[in-house]
Amino acid sequence: MSSLIEKPAQTSADLHPLIANRWSPRIFDSSYRLSDGEATSLGEAFRWSPSSSNHQNWHVVILRSGTDLFAKISESGLKGFNQTWAPQGSAYAVLLADIKFDGEPRNQGGTHFDVGLAASQLVTQTEAMGLKAHYMGGINHDVVSDIVGAKNREVICVIAIGKQGTIENHSPELVEREVATRTRRDPSEIYSIDSKIV
Repeated sequence: MSSLIEKPAQTSADLHPLIANRWSPRIFDSSYRLSDGEATSLGEAFRWSPSSSNHQNWHVVILRSGTDLFAKISESGLKGFNQTWAPQGSAYAVLLADIKFDGEPRNQGGTHFDVGLAASQLVTQTEAMGLKAHYMGGINHDVVSDIVGAKNREVICVIAIGKQGTIENHSPELVEREVATRTRRDPSEIYSIDSKIV
């Protein structure tokens, strides 16, 4: 019997499986290695995201397990509970936003929006490849910045990527989080169709 956890979105709407089946596990198969082709596909998905005025004001650093930079992120770039599970993944995607353009400060709101779009596209590509991704805001931003050489770029987040693993032989705390029911606020709190916000 497989103990691979599946959590499709509970909705009556017609959703594409890439959206319905996307969720953020914390248990990865530590033996899985991201291939050159897979890493390139993730980078290209990020690169071809929509971009305001085609400024492409972003960068992603993909660090694969077994490399020095992956180890450094694992050792000092992650905070709290993230340190216990994320290093079992196959890669980290470090998302960066350009903070200057031609030497001038960028509009951060627009820049962050663009990076968010690119991040979502990267995660959708991850799902399409049969892998999983988990966004992490619990990171040491300055440390991660130094590790990847961010320079005039702001570290937004780190995404753990890998092949989902089974729940056997993991701590009760980790398993509890893994099997917890996915929840969302009521649709009326999230979106309106043909009406004002109530």
